[in-house]
Amino acid sequence: MIEIVHISDLHFGKTKDRTRKVQRFLNKILKKFPFEASSDIRLLVTGDIIDNFKLGKRAWKAQLKLAEEALVPFRSKIIIVPGNHDIGFGGVGYSRACVEYFDDSFLSALGIGYRYRTKRPFTKVLENGNGNKVLLVGLNSCLNTPNLLDIAKGEIGETQRTRLEEILKDPAYRALPKIVCLHHIPHRRARDFGMSLNDYKELMAIVEERVDALAFGHEGAIRDPNRKRPAPPPHSVRPMRVRRAGYRGIKYYLDANACIEEQSCYHITVEGTDVTARLVKL
Repeated sequence: MIEIVHISDLHFGKTKDRTRKVQRFLNKILKKFPFEASSDIRLLVTGDIIDNFKLGKRAWKAQLKLAEEALVPFRSKIIIVPGNHDIGFGGVGYSRACVEYFDDSFLSALGIGYRYRTKRPFTKVLENGNGNKVLLVGLNSCLNTPNLLDIAKGEIGETQRTRLEEILKDPAYRALPKIVCLHHIPHRRARDFGMSLNDYKELMAIVEERVDALAFGHEGAIRDPNRKRPAPPPHSVRPMRVRRAGYRGIKYYLDANACIEEQSCYHITVEGTDVTARLVKL
């Protein structure tokens, strides 16, 4: 059996209390799950590792150092996709210095060899000695733009979408269970101003009926196009739950943006072609 623990939106450095809370949370994960070198388990973090909202020369670098120290116990067992707070001040805009440091120093320190600034998907086949395999596809959903009016919007982009479609059609992966991970909300447009994934419809047209789970985070309320009654006021943190099938043929939507507030994570297991997800309180 292959296991994946999914969390998101850690926001290291937001406050001292927040950083301590995240550190305790990660320690709980280490106690709950066997992250030994020989285990078939991975930690998946879907963006916003840091808060990046501190004034001062390259304060974001100190936050990434805090995150690196806390995540080192998961080294070589961790999968990360970037969030909007990881690439720009306060989650807004784009900083080349942030992106290069995130790719070349932060990810490298955690034993991660792929790079995200090229806006190309990463693929990784997890497997164990018992024949279980799963394809993970990581997307950079951050909108690489210096335009502050874009706020915290995301975008997969045509090049990345084209490559994603090629991956999902590849005969080498056809029989494998598949999990796509990104930061922004993929299956509904976010109601909060400047929080949407611009091309979520195009993304969903590619992944529908082709993947077992979508794993993501990001702030902002989810707009339900089928809702007939007025939507409730938006909340930056959404309650965690396992959203099951019934929308575009995808078995699970795993929205981990409230994992720190709820002290919870998603536990994904893969056995044969069967993917199962459950919510675990820590």
